[in-house]
Amino acid sequence: MAHVTDPMWPARRVVAGGTLLRTLRQDAGLTLIELAGRLEDQGAGIDAAHLQRIESGKIRRPSAGTLEAILTHGLDAPFRTRRDVLEAYGYRLPWALPTEREIEEGRRLCAQELLSATWPAYLMDHGQRLWSWNRYVPRLLGREPDDPAPARFVGLTVLDLVFNPAIGVTLMIANPERYRPLFLRMFKIQTQPHAHEPWFQDLLARAGDWPGFAEMWAALPEDADEVLATQPIIPIEFRVPGVEAPLRFRIAGIYLSLDPRFQVTHWIPYGAATLRHCALWAEEDGEE
Repeated sequence: MAHVTDPMWPARRVVAGGTLLRTLRQDAGLTLIELAGRLEDQGAGIDAAHLQRIESGKIRRPSAGTLEAILTHGLDAPFRTRRDVLEAYGYRLPWALPTEREIEEGRRLCAQELLSATWPAYLMDHGQRLWSWNRYVPRLLGREPDDPAPARFVGLTVLDLVFNPAIGVTLMIANPERYRPLFLRMFKIQTQPHAHEPWFQDLLARAGDWPGFAEMWAALPEDADEVLATQPIIPIEFRVPGVEAPLRFRIAGIYLSLDPRFQVTHWIPYGAATLRHCALWAEEDGEE
């Protein structure tokens, strides 16, 4: 994993990296010898004396690889903690796609927020992949909340849902001419920091085969308007099976504080008709 050196280090350093590492080790209930044992089991080859020199600051700036080994193999630290420690030493941690364990943790962290939302909401990562949702998302597809069919969307990207005809959702968007260009502009703003990551390049290559995508993507300005990043995009109008008129939603995302690679995306009802229909879904589910 490549790490970029922060040119402002150590001016931006607030807490000494060694102090952070010592606190993490102590919070984990490990001695230096026990931590070194964990690292030896993983083939990292960092002994207790070396760890002590890092924690005390005698080794002023360990390599990024050494820090990653300590944090990942020795302390099993989550993404945000790894990022904070690496930044304390002047490294920037690339935003790799979350691991299976991190995805499960993201699901756990957002479970209550999804449960309490009274409209469709789902969890996705910074790779735009869907990982979980609440009981109202199947309703958008004309399904019951416990219907297993939507499980096929797990791991798919929102780009698939908006552009990939093989998924079967694109035709449910009632205003594609207005919605898709603005969606794609927002997508570019959100993913711009990851434009050179291999996973992003793979996604763009795959999307190039979808009708209309390549032309819309090429038409976007190189420097997307930052103002749009803080503005809700045009409401999506969605054809829900069994509902006479399209339902309208504003889409807004809230990042998880413990791991900002994840966000909960809310489809907030827009207009009286959609509000009434979401209330009807809640009533059918036995909610107040």
